[in-house]
Amino acid sequence: MAKASTQAAGHLRIDGVYELGHVLHVLDAELHGFSRSDIERVECFWTFGDLHQSTAGFVLVLRDGRRAYVDFRHWHAFEQEEDFRIGVEFLRSDQPYPALSSPQEPLGGWLLNTRHLGKLLASLPPAQNSTG
Repeated sequence: MAKASTQAAGHLRIDGVYELGHVLHVLDAELHGFSRSDIERVECFWTFGDLHQSTAGFVLVLRDGRRAYVDFRHWHAFEQEEDFRIGVEFLRSDQPYPALSSPQEPLGGWLLNTRHLGKLLASLPPAQNSTG
């Protein structure tokens, strides 16, 4: 089931916050080509979650003008170790959003309202080092 993409008046929007938090935690400048302090804004995103996994994708605009797509996968292991991974792909400035070809493609597709994710980014303290 895709997470709700609409926000009722007075309700806090949280879709993508959990997943972006994990992404920001594991980003490593040497491994991924940028750190969380390099992110200017979230351009768009998608999320999907069920009892077994959470998945998401974020198109991030970096302070140097590059665009990166971050793919997030989190397996919810009941009574086992949890696992989550991210993959990073750099996009050309004119490149459209990556195609959603997963069988679990979220029903809403790409979500463009990212204001709540921008608030998350703005609320974080500066990274302690270049690896975020």
